[in-house]
Amino acid sequence: MREEPRTDQVRDAFAALTGSIDPHLRPPGVGSVRDTVHRRRQRRLIGVAAAAVAVATVVGLAQLPAMEQPAPVAAERPAPVRTSPPSAPQPPLAPPTRAPVSAGNGTDAADGPVATATSTPARAPGGQASVAPTARPPACASAVHVSRSAGNLVIIADPVCAGETIAVSWVTYEARADGSQRLFAHERLTLTAARHRITTTLRESPTCVGAWYVLRGDPSIPATIGAEDVEPFPGGTVVASQDGEICLS
Repeated sequence: MREEPRTDQVRDAFAALTGSIDPHLRPPGVGSVRDTVHRRRQRRLIGVAAAAVAVATVVGLAQLPAMEQPAPVAAERPAPVRTSPPSAPQPPLAPPTRAPVSAGNGTDAADGPVATATSTPARAPGGQASVAPTARPPACASAVHVSRSAGNLVIIADPVCAGETIAVSWVTYEARADGSQRLFAHERLTLTAARHRITTTLRESPTCVGAWYVLRGDPSIPATIGAEDVEPFPGGTVVASQDGEICLS
């Protein structure tokens, strides 16, 4: 049969339980309350400071794109275009006028009197006369041509400048066995505008025909040409020439 607890045992058990939980149920003293209030105040200040920092951060981030955005560039105004008043039309250039043809002092042998003409220089827009450069006539240069037909020489001067006299000569040599040449015959002629063509007989040696030359001007004619002398006359004076034969006797 189970034994019922006694009253004093139950009382002791409750007393022990009350003693163990009494520190937890009894309100703290004045010091504990003061510490608790101080801790709560510190936590409140820290929370307020953190909230202020968060708000400042959000405001700064919100303003950051506006600060980084480049300032708008003002459109440049187009430069004003200055228009000048229309200038007065310039007078047209006057065409050159020719004066009546009049005979000059000089005459041409074939065409008769030489006609001269004058022209009025055109006026430039500024009123100054523009003078066109006058072309100089080409300098006259006569030329001598030679052709041979059988035993004759045909010498022609074309052209012959006005007032010019052209001296020409033909020379023949006789060949010798040592290779030298001896003067055989020669003739001096004159060409002018009135007589610009001459036909003459070329006289050559009947035994050993040497070289012949047609010369312009009045160069000296050597009586003998050595075998090694290949240019017996000054340069520019020989108009035509032909080598002779080799003579063995």
